Amino acid sequence: MRSVVCTIGVLAACVWDVAPAEADPVVPGIYWGDLGLGNIQRANVNGSGIEELVTGLPEPAGLALDPAGGKMYWAGGFGGHNIGRANLDGSGVEDLITGLPNPFGIALDVFGGKMYWTDPSADGIRRANLDGTGVEDLVTGLNYPSGVALDVVAGKMYWADDYAGKIQRANLDGSEIENLISGAGLTPVGLDLDLTTGKLYWTDREGDRIMRANLDGSGMEELYSTAAPDGPSGIALDPVAGKMYWAQDYPANIYIGNLDGSEAELLLPSPVYTALGIAVIPVPEPGTLVMLAFGAVVVTARRRRA
Repeated sequence: MRSVVCTIGVLAACVWDVAPAEADPVVPGIYWGDLGLGNIQRANVNGSGIEELVTGLPEPAGLALDPAGGKMYWAGGFGGHNIGRANLDGSGVEDLITGLPNPFGIALDVFGGKMYWTDPSADGIRRANLDGTGVEDLVTGLNYPSGVALDVVAGKMYWADDYAGKIQRANLDGSEIENLISGAGLTPVGLDLDLTTGKLYWTDREGDRIMRANLDGSGMEELYSTAAPDGPSGIALDPVAGKMYWAQDYPANIYIGNLDGSEAELLLPSPVYTALGIAVIPVPEPGTLVMLAFGAVVVTARRRRA
């Protein structure tokens, strides 16, 4: 059975792989964490069929999915101080790491067996094994790191630093930090990668807009802007369908639009208090080999066959 593996923090990059025959069926849809209600919810990609999956969470700030493994992971924020995970249907809730200052954005390297998260209260980025063991400090001395996303094939991690007004990247071990985007008035929060086109997308909280650039930071452009009281926060991409989803802080809505920012529309009106962690499992197009849409995955597949 073919299934999708998503490394999604406050934001996501999805790749396809072959799951074991006995694995549970993958359910495409939008997943988000609600900081106010303290739960994780799911809906179909058209906004229908809202389900409550996990409840009783103090502050699910970041969200990442491993559909091939049948798991979701979340960063518990300042209220939860933890990294947790559960099955995609919300069962089997586990605390993996506790006692963290403020885990915020989270992303997965499923093939490498690692999870990465930002912690704005600790001013850094850390990683651990997917079972929570082997915690490592990767980057320190940041201002307020929020969203994080991975390009596993290229060996890079990207993050947004809200208060510093920067987007940076480094090797997966935290070495060779590069400044990609900076400037007065930038307040990047959510972050995601489209590895099929080599683009970096982010939400600009104070600028009330969604932006994108090339992975090296060049070619910056504004895709969408809003006059809402608070700007967009979480963002997740579906390159297969050519769509992006984002959460608005206030009013607390979830929107959908094309990857170029056109045809933006309200998808889920006020379903949440604040959806910061948002992720999507794409709907595969019938009769197509979706794996070919992800250049990064073609490389990964070849390496695994060698």
